[in-house]
Amino acid sequence: MILNVLLSGLSLAAFYFILSAGLSLVFGIMGVLNFASAGYFVAGLYAAWFGLGHGWGILPAFIFAAVVGGVLALLVEVSLLRPLYGNVGGQILTTLGVMLILDEAVNWVFGPQIQQEQMTGLLSQTVMFGGMPFPVFRLLLIAVGVLIFLLLALALRYTGLGLRVRAGVDSQTLAELAGVRVAPLRSIVYALGGMLAGLAGALYGPFSGVYPSAGLDTLLLTFIVVVVGGLGSIPGTLAASLVIGLAEALVGFFVPSLALTVNVLVMILVLLLRPQGLLGKPPGRRDTHAA
Repeated sequence: MILNVLLSGLSLAAFYFILSAGLSLVFGIMGVLNFASAGYFVAGLYAAWFGLGHGWGILPAFIFAAVVGGVLALLVEVSLLRPLYGNVGGQILTTLGVMLILDEAVNWVFGPQIQQEQMTGLLSQTVMFGGMPFPVFRLLLIAVGVLIFLLLALALRYTGLGLRVRAGVDSQTLAELAGVRVAPLRSIVYALGGMLAGLAGALYGPFSGVYPSAGLDTLLLTFIVVVVGGLGSIPGTLAASLVIGLAEALVGFFVPSLALTVNVLVMILVLLLRPQGLLGKPPGRRDTHAA
């Protein structure tokens, strides 16, 4: 029984990491609190539902969801955000507006009703752990979360693009003085954040259904994970996802009424003990100069 609870917590942690990694990455390189990620999440949710409903299979449908989220994000960055770097208020209002527009767009096209997204084949099956059934789809979720973390960690550490991104995170001013073109990095990173949000939307459907306000329902949780982990820190986002996912699963098993409250309690506790988050930088060390 406890093994199943822990596996459920790990699957929640994997989903929370995929949901929040793009937001953390975008803030780390761009200094943008990207509320629009909730809109890309909803776009990916409906893209995957559309693909699965037309018999595409899970892999093409989920890739399509990620691409939709990434393309929308790239269009928004180029057309709306690029003139607003350095204008924090403008960024917040713009990303909030994009989120609301995308939510209303899917509500207008598909309607407000909840659509069910069914898994077929192996992913609809269960396996036995400790004498209890456990959904195969949740195991896939854990594997996808681990894979995305490894890909991000390796790309940021060992590729030329990753080195430039890390330089921009540490100090955009010094990166520009060293000849790094930060503007294209912003577009790439913002599009990657949109792809991760779209993929998270695709993974959300089988658990909770497909509906227009799903992005708003997950937005607070996304920010809780990012704040607990430390703004802009991918390892911190992973650590926060594990802490929150496992805490939610364990508390939900023993005291179901506190399952959602525990997320806020974890955030309050971490901020009291370590205001910069689990693996975030202390205040004053981060340079978010906008050229």
